[in-house]
Amino acid sequence: MCDVPDDRAPRCFCEEIDGRRLRGTSMIPEAVARAGKTLHARVASDHRSETMPTATRRCFAILNLVAHSPTAIDVADVVETLALPKATAYRLVEGLVSSGYLVREPVRKRLTVGSKLTGLAFGAMRASMREASRHAVLRRLARTMNETCNIGTMLNGEIVYLDRVEAEHWPLRLHFEAGSRVPVHATAIGKLHLALVPSRLRRTLLRSIDLPRFTSNTIMDRAALDAELKRIRKEQVSFDREEFLAGVICAAVPITRKNGELMAGVAVQAPSARLSLEQARKHLPALRQAAAELSSIFESIATSCDLRKNTEQ
Repeated sequence: MCDVPDDRAPRCFCEEIDGRRLRGTSMIPEAVARAGKTLHARVASDHRSETMPTATRRCFAILNLVAHSPTAIDVADVVETLALPKATAYRLVEGLVSSGYLVREPVRKRLTVGSKLTGLAFGAMRASMREASRHAVLRRLARTMNETCNIGTMLNGEIVYLDRVEAEHWPLRLHFEAGSRVPVHATAIGKLHLALVPSRLRRTLLRSIDLPRFTSNTIMDRAALDAELKRIRKEQVSFDREEFLAGVICAAVPITRKNGELMAGVAVQAPSARLSLEQARKHLPALRQAAAELSSIFESIATSCDLRKNTEQ
């Protein structure tokens, strides 16, 4: 069993890999599927989600309804479909109209998509294209190494996977996908972030984060972890020596901006029965080449965000 408190312990599972039993954890949040027989039923179901503040949820539900409607609609349709109080529906609709996300037709004054919402849609499409470019780099890396590869970044003291490509020949499925969260102190990408963030933030994190045991190799002593982080800063590479999942090792290198700012990490993951740490070191040139390609992709995203912020100021 994992030595973590019951109320925060991730689901545990065992898998067989290369003839060995492997114990691990799944930290993926439960996904609740919402489906309906009609468009309106789906929109209404999404509207009842409890994952965001009520006003925000209702605004997204209205935008979703208008965007997917084959014709322009009026506020009465919003009230009926989303079961909103009339006054609330009018207030939210007027806010969306005044901000440019919705517009009213000149004659019938019915609601349709505004320029801001159209721009958001095109921005999402461009982001999807960048994501495809990122995934292509990761897929090529996984095929070159013939091992599982992933990209992750730190968010709220945890590592969030942005993308992952499984090795085709690997029977083990760890059930990690985009959005999955793993601990910072016991993973290669996590320790990489702890090592390379600004020193003040690192000291704060080292004082505040929990260091639960996941395997017998998990670093639980803060002084030992700090020494490990110093080595990572010097070598610019981080290793997970079966610290999170018994029987699995990982090597990670940073993805940085031109100014040196850490954006994410890219890693290779493999069963220790097949890939030793010394063998993993032989993959570092390919990892660093992929990191350089990914850096260009991430840099374009960051630059776009910087330009947008400057324009809005």
